Amino acid sequence: MQFKASTDYGIRAILYLAAQGTTCSSRDIAEDMSIPRDYLIQLAQLLRNAGIIEARPGKHGGYRLAKDPSDISVLDVMNALEEDSRQQTRERRADRKGGEMVEEVKLAYDLIGECFDAFMASLTMDSLLDCVENKGGSRAYLSNRLQEEARRLMNA
Repeated sequence: MQFKASTDYGIRAILYLAAQGTTCSSRDIAEDMSIPRDYLIQLAQLLRNAGIIEARPGKHGGYRLAKDPSDISVLDVMNALEEDSRQQTRERRADRKGGEMVEEVKLAYDLIGECFDAFMASLTMDSLLDCVENKGGSRAYLSNRLQEEARRLMNA
């Protein structure tokens, strides 16, 4: 799976801030994470509006996380950066009419979306950093997250 550029860059920036644990300049983030600086500044505005990061102006300013990394999920970042396009897709889908088979396909597609959202919500920036530190066990870690999320959904 490949994320949209905005999501990819946003996740990189948030993971960088989580790993650094301090205020970082847009220049440092852009250079270290290979993100065009002007684009990073646009994305940072959306992330700030969503309450994920804080911006500090001035000579020693920059960006820092507004929450603990364990309280920021991949889904939070995705929603902050993609909400407009998701809303447009929902509206277009709601306007379409179709027969019984079309409605069943829409339900199946909605189920895929719910599963995707649930899993992405279970992946926090903190857990992803832990996962990459334990490179040999990253697949096992993700497998465990899937199992835990499946159990949670069954009990919900």
